[in-house]
Amino acid sequence: MNTIRLTPEKGQKSMWIFGWIIQFILFVALDLVLIFILEYPANLILGIIISLWLVIMLLILVWIPAYYNSLEYSINSDSITGKKGVFWKKTVTIPYFKITNIDITQGPVQRMFNLGTIHCQTAGAAGPQGQKAELKLVGISDLEGVKETIREKIKGFVKNRDE
Repeated sequence: MNTIRLTPEKGQKSMWIFGWIIQFILFVALDLVLIFILEYPANLILGIIISLWLVIMLLILVWIPAYYNSLEYSINSDSITGKKGVFWKKTVTIPYFKITNIDITQGPVQRMFNLGTIHCQTAGAAGPQGQKAELKLVGISDLEGVKETIREKIKGFVKNRDE
């Protein structure tokens, strides 16, 4: 059968960078205020902390595109597969017969970018972990279409398995 390959929309990377910019501006503003308020040696210590924080923020800025490029999803004839990871690669495959819920979430910033997340949950993940999905498809723009495609694949798989 056909395998449908999906990757997050480009807006997902833009959304993450947008969040990074907001955090960066807020922390820089706070740091500048604290540097001017505090006196020596406290402002020197704060300067060292800020320098370390800037290095970490720049590393995150480099990591965002790498992580975005690592995301890949496929809707197969018998399962859904998700791949992710920059340093530690992770592949999750969920057979259709194990899927219990398919949910869609879309926060306010995701709506600004016309994106959302599809959560594929199994019965095992619904236990003590709470409502943690086994596989999340992030950065999807056609949420209802992809959700319906997965549902149709599940129905077709169950129908073919019962025959």
